[in-house]
Amino acid sequence: MSVPKGCRTEGQLQVIIELQALCTYTIQICKNEKNFPKRDRWILTQYIVKHAVDAYSLARQANAVRVSTMEDYKLRREYQIRCRTSLEALLGMIEIAYMCLGLDGNRVEFWTKSVISAEEKLSAWRNGDRKRYKKLLSGGNAEGRDP
Repeated sequence: MSVPKGCRTEGQLQVIIELQALCTYTIQICKNEKNFPKRDRWILTQYIVKHAVDAYSLARQANAVRVSTMEDYKLRREYQIRCRTSLEALLGMIEIAYMCLGLDGNRVEFWTKSVISAEEKLSAWRNGDRKRYKKLLSGGNAEGRDP
């Protein structure tokens, strides 16, 4: 039975699907000669793709950690944090591509919005984990805050 449209909620790990789409989009942009001519492609595209692939991979790794101990939570959180830093690095690389290699402004705007949307979903996932594992955190950390 389907859920009425007004009652639907976003899937908890929509971030992984969004990161997969971002990674795919990034690879397509970077291999397109109209965006990065062959003479310039080698300068930056490998770094751009690496950060997109790393973000996707790290989110999947974080999702694979089943939390039952404080150490599990810390490991999962570390992967989430590293995912976030890869997304920030990707934003920086997009900005450099725009400034130095003349990447189209409309493409940069769409691409940047995609990265920011993924960051927001990642943040929501991290906040959800904080609430979900609140008892574990309060037992392992006197202040009840994240490590």
